[in-house]
Amino acid sequence: MNETRFVHTLFVRYTKETPAGERLPYLQGEALTPPALLRLLGQIDAGQVTYVQMDSETGEDSLVMDIREGWGTVYLVKDTCHYYEIISPEEPESEEPLNLTGDGPTPKKHATRDLGLLGEIVAEFWKTGAPFGGCRWEHTIH
Repeated sequence: MNETRFVHTLFVRYTKETPAGERLPYLQGEALTPPALLRLLGQIDAGQVTYVQMDSETGEDSLVMDIREGWGTVYLVKDTCHYYEIISPEEPESEEPLNLTGDGPTPKKHATRDLGLLGEIVAEFWKTGAPFGGCRWEHTIH
């Protein structure tokens, strides 16, 4: 894996069962190494992660991911005004609410059970700051 990365800061929240020694601390700048990314991706895939936030150096671009009860949701903010929400590969039309975040219900159409997909989204944002091309996104401007 090459050294290319777009993100400048990383914060991860874990399940209670994840031992403290396995948790990534808050990371920024040069501490965001390829091994740290690989570790994070393995933890997402293993179901140890409940929340990820990554930000660019300017803070104008970010990724936020929440995972609860087998479902995960992720959104990206680009240039502070372009907002991207994942479109569920499993339930692309479902408005059924899920309680994944502290900001109110998330419709199933913006969530997935595919932890591997969530990892790919995180990896793409880490490297390029762009939405992952292997899934659909709903784009709005705020």
